[in-house]
Parts: sequence; structure tokens; C-alpha cells
Amino acid sequence: MRQRRHDGSVVEFQKKRGGEAAAFFLPFLAPDMALLDVGCGPGTITSAIAGSVGKAIGVDIEPHATAAANQLAGILGLTNVAFVEADMIALPFGDATFDAVFFHAVLYHQSRTTLTRTLAEARRVLKPGGLLGTRDADVGGNILYPEFEGVHLALDLWQRWYEHGDPAALRFGRRQGCILRAHGFTPIWVGASYVNHSADAEARQEAVADARRSLLGLGPQLVNQALATEAEIQAALAGWEAWGRDPDAVYFRCRCECVARKD
Repeated sequence: MRQRRHDGSVVEFQKKRGGEAAAFFLPFLAPDMALLDVGCGPGTITSAIAGSVGKAIGVDIEPHATAAANQLAGILGLTNVAFVEADMIALPFGDATFDAVFFHAVLYHQSRTTLTRTLAEARRVLKPGGLLGTRDADVGGNILYPEFEGVHLALDLWQRWYEHGDPAALRFGRRQGCILRAHGFTPIWVGASYVNHSADAEARQEAVADARRSLLGLGPQLVNQALATEAEIQAALAGWEAWGRDPDAVYFRCRCECVARKD
């Protein structure tokens, strides 16, 4: 069995990636704040934010995610971070507990009912005047080169899947401000940045591997719902393989960002 490595380079990479994801929110934070990171996953972002606040708590519904997050916090020697297994629509915290709540790549794929309940919970646990930071995808801002037909097909397949439930889902990022306003928050800042999946050869191969896992996992569901054919799935896989072999290939994935205040 391959052992998980936690040498200095791996930890620094995890900190850097988490810091980039939360960079837009950091200027709004202060050392005396308590922050909640909802849908924290393995804790890279929560751990990166911890240095800017007094206390940071990450919650995730998956126990393996919170276990990995606690392990990372221990390796980094963080004493002001904790991770809790919890559902974002039923947070185990009292009213007005936090000064800030953060969502990264969490809200855009939620149903309208779940989104409403999640934002209601975030509003409940925020103190009056507390801050909400969101960073989510928007397919309209992605940058791709070379524009292989198979890669465009892969992106279209993902779009078909998300749009069959909600036609506006993949353009959630640009609508964050109006969505938050409709749920009792006042947007005070908006922006955008990119996730770079092509910084070097290793990053490109990781992007291809991620695309392959996603297509193979989603493929049967697309086919079963008549949203794609098996031939399209195979063509999309071939497109990503071709993209990964090009040493000048780029894929920059857009993330829209919003900071809002609890009214």
C-alpha cells in the first residue's frame, strides 16, 4: 500500500492552494474573529485561513474529510483550528456564534431547497453584521487551449448533467450577489480568479486524471438518463488524453467570488 506523504513540499503546496482559494476573503478578516468554513473537505482552506483569525472551525458531512483535516492541522501545528462532522443544513452551533462564514465550491451544485436551507443556517450562526464569503464556479469564464473537440465535448457533458436539474447551475458564480441578497445578505465586494490546471506537466496530468475519474464516474448516469452516449464518453476521454500530451496546453477554470454582510 502506498503511504501518504506529508513532507515539507506537500504541506507547503496544500497551504498555498488553500491560501489562493481564500485570498479574496482575507482582507475582510481580523485576528479577533471566529470563522466557520462550511464544506471544508480535507481542511486545506480552513488551515490557510486560520492565520488570519482567532479561531477557525471547518465542518463537512464526510467523516473521512474531517479526519484528514484534523491530521493536516496537527502536522501544521495549528492550535486555533477544529473540524466537526456536520450537515450544512443543520449546523451544530448556536445563533450568532461566528463573525464570518466561508463557502468554497459548495453552493453551486445544491438544489434550490438545499441552498435556501444552507444560507438560512449560515445567516443564523452569523453575528449581526457578520461576513459571508463565497467562491464558486462559472463555466462561462473558463479558458482552454488547444481547443480539442473531445475536451469541449467533455465540458459539454458536465454541463448537460448539471443543467438537466437546473439550467442556471453552471453560471451560478456570476449570480452569487443577487442570490445572497435574496437570502438576507448585502453584497459588499465581488470579483473573480482562476484555478490553474496547467501550471506544469504534473498539473496537466493531474487535470487529466481528475477528468478521467469524473467522466468514468458520471458516464453511466449520463447514459442512463439519455444525456449522452457511450461513444461520447469515450471521445471525451480521448480528448483529455490528447490535451494532456500537449506541453503548451492550458486550462484555467473560473471562480467567481463574493463577500456579503448579514443584514
